[in-house]
Amino acid sequence: MQTPSLPENPPRPDHPLTFLRRLRDSALFRFAVSGLLVLVLQIPIGFISSTISERRERRDEAIDEVTRTWGGAQEVFGPVVTIPYTKRWVEEKDKDKIVHEVVTLRRVLPRDVHITGKARIEIRRRGIFDVPLYVADLHVEGTVVLPPESSAASEDGVPGWSRAQIAFGLTDVGAIRSASPVRVGGVELALEPGAGAATFLETGLHAAVPGARAGATLPFSVDLTFNGHGRLSFVPTGDETKVELASTWPHPSFDGAALPNERRVDGGGFDARWSRLHLGRNFPSTWSNDEVAHPRLSAASFGVTLLSPVDAYRTNDRAVKYQLLFIGLTFLAFTLLELLVALRVHAIQYLLVGFALCLFFLLLLSLSEHVGFERAYLTAAVATVALIGGYVRVVLGSARRGFGIGALLAVLYAFLFVLLRLEDYALLFGSIGLFFVLALVMGLTRRVNWYAPIVKSET
Repeated sequence: MQTPSLPENPPRPDHPLTFLRRLRDSALFRFAVSGLLVLVLQIPIGFISSTISERRERRDEAIDEVTRTWGGAQEVFGPVVTIPYTKRWVEEKDKDKIVHEVVTLRRVLPRDVHITGKARIEIRRRGIFDVPLYVADLHVEGTVVLPPESSAASEDGVPGWSRAQIAFGLTDVGAIRSASPVRVGGVELALEPGAGAATFLETGLHAAVPGARAGATLPFSVDLTFNGHGRLSFVPTGDETKVELASTWPHPSFDGAALPNERRVDGGGFDARWSRLHLGRNFPSTWSNDEVAHPRLSAASFGVTLLSPVDAYRTNDRAVKYQLLFIGLTFLAFTLLELLVALRVHAIQYLLVGFALCLFFLLLLSLSEHVGFERAYLTAAVATVALIGGYVRVVLGSARRGFGIGALLAVLYAFLFVLLRLEDYALLFGSIGLFFVLALVMGLTRRVNWYAPIVKSET
């Protein structure tokens, strides 16, 4: 706290040392130095921000390693019945007859689909990261009405009923644990790997439908069990599609093209029910060949995402975004302390306090990976307040001032925590808080003579 001694014989008013002393002792100079030090502290803050990104990438890599062998986000589609139509005609050319043949694949979606299932949660640990996974048990049933003989024979040719196929789409078929034979029209059919003739599905399961005939109504049912991670969604393939899904995961995020008609979410899990009509989707109930692509089908999907309720890295990233305000308010408090009680705080002491404030964010990041964000925040805040408060008590030689700075920091940490928790109202709460801070600063400095130099305290 000692200021450099000046010559015993004070220099003349126009001497350069007099100007430097006045500049050093001016309030404007102290505020400028504080602002410059805040900018200097953006260097360690930048390193901390990059560390958060690096740790997030490591978390994502751990999730990818687990889901690569377990299964990722799953989208359920189906079923769809594919019927080949063959059109032949003869062309005479130079007394030769050339037979032409064109095969058109007619896609037929169900009249109604009803899916009931449960998503059982399993936690896998990779390093220090917990990865929530699910095992879905689904029962899919409904009815497919095949087109009558006269509906397309004149345009597409003769239907090949004996070569009809039924297919179910699933994003990651490698994650299937079990699949029962699909029961179509009272006959059990063995499922085969791949989407078969339904190439637009890209991945899935299929089976031949030997009993298909014009105008037939075919009830179907199948049981599927498969692994997944993150999102479980369904494409509304029926003219009326109903989905009932339950899980013990208490933090669902319902998303996609439709929200549940009914849902219950509590600490024991959730139950959700969707009901969708074909009028609300952007693809027809029947088409030919690849007129409808897979992205168009996926755009109508709906479902639920099962993720961790709190993303510690996202919250840490938001906390670092408030650091400029946080460090600035702390340095403002020290500068006002110099101005109001005539104390001198050295730039090195400003930097030490600033480094302690930066270290808070690093502590918060490292602790939140192991004990959760709330406990990490409390631990890091208490440690930082105790460190800075004890340091100020010694260097200022006053327990009252050390306690005051500690109390100020405690209020700032509480303010920051509320901002992080009130994500939707952070702007409102933050702007009101800053208004009161400005009002407090204006009130404390209302009688300050900004032209007078800051003198060293006698204490």
